[in-house]
Amino acid sequence: MIEREEELQKNLEEGKTPIGDDLDVKAYQSVFSALKNEPTIFLHTSFADRVIRMVEQNQRKNIFREYFWIAIGMFLLLSALATSIMLTDFKISAGVFSGLGSYRGLLIFGAAFIGLLHWLDRQLLKNKKAVF
Repeated sequence: MIEREEELQKNLEEGKTPIGDDLDVKAYQSVFSALKNEPTIFLHTSFADRVIRMVEQNQRKNIFREYFWIAIGMFLLLSALATSIMLTDFKISAGVFSGLGSYRGLLIFGAAFIGLLHWLDRQLLKNKKAVF
């Protein structure tokens, strides 16, 4: 079927009239005759500006929606935290961190290393802008 369509298209492009009263032939002839004519649709000069304005307005609405849902999520998270603290008689204890005292040098090195990596990242990429 595809070979037949390619043959019809090739014959019509070369100006040859395909033989037969096939519906495909008529369809291809109408498509090619429509493609020969220039479109009669003209856009107003401010069309692009209006489209850009609409996109910007939609972006503002989307940002508002995102902040709204983040606020709702944070409220629900804090509500769940408060409810679970009240229902379980939770008591704050720092006993879990008492074993980290012997690793003080390692923790200081880790924090300094992360700080160094962050500083290097900012220095090496300061002239490059993120493209989204």
